[in-house]
Amino acid sequence: MTKLKKWAFYICVMGLTIISMMSVSTTQAKAAIEPGHEIKFNIKPEIFKESTIVQVFQATKKDDVKIYFYDTFDQSFLHNDYIHRLRVYKGSNKMDITYKKRFLNTSLSDAMVETANHGFTGSESNYKFELDSKGDHRTFTISRKESLKTSADVSYDTVDTSAAKKRILENSPKKIVNWDSEAWYKNTLSQAVVYGPANAMTYKGSFLGHEADIEVWQYKGDMMVELSTKVDDAAQAAVIEKQWYEQLLFAGYLSVDQRGKTAFVMDK
Repeated sequence: MTKLKKWAFYICVMGLTIISMMSVSTTQAKAAIEPGHEIKFNIKPEIFKESTIVQVFQATKKDDVKIYFYDTFDQSFLHNDYIHRLRVYKGSNKMDITYKKRFLNTSLSDAMVETANHGFTGSESNYKFELDSKGDHRTFTISRKESLKTSADVSYDTVDTSAAKKRILENSPKKIVNWDSEAWYKNTLSQAVVYGPANAMTYKGSFLGHEADIEVWQYKGDMMVELSTKVDDAAQAAVIEKQWYEQLLFAGYLSVDQRGKTAFVMDK
């Protein structure tokens, strides 16, 4: 609880910091990118079974999903802040591959300048620029999601690792491939193995008047429940984060485990 109290203070400070950083970023010539904001909290899995999720968040179930990550045994991609995630959906021929570049321990303004130096202008409609907030972490990310059709060897029922890696390479965005070097990227991907799958159930609902996504992930006997929402405005994001944090803490819903979903799978 002591840690959570410190976190409350941290959120207040960060709300002001986020707003100030946004102001700083707008003064920089190359920082034309305006990131969206995703606010995330892990909530207690021992409380939030399906019936509780439906009741508390007035939620509707969306999908059963399996999630796979691809990286080398020593996680070379992750150590260089690349994430490759495959989602396959039960009862659907839809699958998604997400390519993500994140900026850990980097200020928003520095991350935006580096992003611009890699040729991004903010006009790339097929990329998503976001500042993710979870626990003590504020992380700027660039991601691109490719929505594809499943195949005989990549589907909800079966995912062949070689076939999945082939699909990842075939659809990899040039700006991600060339971020460091194409040769390094392709060599690293060739050595990648699979992490997962995590089994997940997704829900759509609301919390304190704001749209909410709820995801229940299970992997190797462990469970994580994440509550999240997305907004464009930095000031609004800070308000929602504060409101949600205080209510979740008051209700006894907030988990002390605020790991990200990638770590939930890849750290096991």
